[in-house]
Amino acid sequence: MLEDSVEGFIARWRAHATDGVAFARAEGSPLLEVAVGDAVLQLFERTGPYDAPTGPVRLILHAVATRWSTADGGPPGLGAVGPASLRVEGRVVEREPPFVVVDAGAPVVLALESEDEPLAVPEIGAWLACETLAPAHGFVIRHGPARKPTVATDDLV
Repeated sequence: MLEDSVEGFIARWRAHATDGVAFARAEGSPLLEVAVGDAVLQLFERTGPYDAPTGPVRLILHAVATRWSTADGGPPGLGAVGPASLRVEGRVVEREPPFVVVDAGAPVVLALESEDEPLAVPEIGAWLACETLAPAHGFVIRHGPARKPTVATDDLV
């Protein structure tokens, strides 16, 4: 088990949230399409009831990888390789096995699960490159007070 609850996951990884822009979607759909940097990503929204606003959002990107490499690569990068699957390349900036946070131009909280070998979690500062399993997750963080009605509640009667 990788998390105890949605709230617990957000509390633990909130410092690694990033800004994005959410696109319109079918009402009640858990599939969130969001632009983060130069990438357009499809994510399974974990913070239901799946009503993230269209437009600017702050969210935690999370995915699982079963294979990765630690050889130095080019510039950091984040992109889609398929429906709700990511390509992540960058430096490990935090390590809490089995999790690492990778700076791929935007922070990505990766859970690393080894298919065959004992788990070898890269050290902080190591370069990590991988493609993640689907579905990648998005934990949308809401800020500030709840939305207020645009009209007085007396006018709604």
